[in-house]
Amino acid sequence: MDDIMVIAQNTASRVLRMKAVYFLLACAICIVATGQLYKDITAGQEKAYTMDLGFFMATVVGVLCALVACFDLPRERREKTMVAMLSKPLGRDRYLMGKFIGTIEIAVVCMAIMCVALIILAGQAGIEKPGVEIIKAVMILVSGVIQLAAVGILLGTFMKEWLATVMTLLIFWLVFAMGGLAVSATGITKTLLLLLPNFAVMSVTGLVVRGVEIDWTFVIHSLVMAVVYSLALMVIAGFIFKRKDIA
Repeated sequence: MDDIMVIAQNTASRVLRMKAVYFLLACAICIVATGQLYKDITAGQEKAYTMDLGFFMATVVGVLCALVACFDLPRERREKTMVAMLSKPLGRDRYLMGKFIGTIEIAVVCMAIMCVALIILAGQAGIEKPGVEIIKAVMILVSGVIQLAAVGILLGTFMKEWLATVMTLLIFWLVFAMGGLAVSATGITKTLLLLLPNFAVMSVTGLVVRGVEIDWTFVIHSLVMAVVYSLALMVIAGFIFKRKDIA
């Protein structure tokens, strides 16, 4: 377990040294903060506008953090920098798991920052008791980010950086656009849809914008299912990665 955490910390620290991460967070917070300046053009809907914009930016931040896995793994494979690590008694499956955990660490930290910013801005906008519901919504967003990171690592095991990134974004957009199609689908179609990551759950933030309370059971279920699905993808990624020639 120690070697997994070493890989995770190395991945997280390398991302934290990227100035783009801080620039992205600063831009996201600034854009959310400007939501309260549009009272005259939102017809009294500035509260909902602020929340909707805030959750959108939080989603963007989470997605971009997850995409770290798409180019970090293929780059190290291309540059052969992973050879030194894998020459030690470190299994390839543990290497991938370390990459996955490190990516999730960064995503959770960035999402937590966005969560705090949202709570502060919601309080300033006069939204009653925003904290708990915002936390629930952000936790659900994290469940989607966890799955997206796993998809990125899976594709990163056999694709180039740019292709893995484009394909991960494409999968995210297509599955998210399908929405709740799996609920009404039947037969083989339903089975195939259930094999896809559940990015549609991230649209639950719209309920918070409309003032609907989210059940904690749904939040926990989303996180558990995200972890289970991601672990399944990591098993497949490990199976593929073990057969890759990186020497």
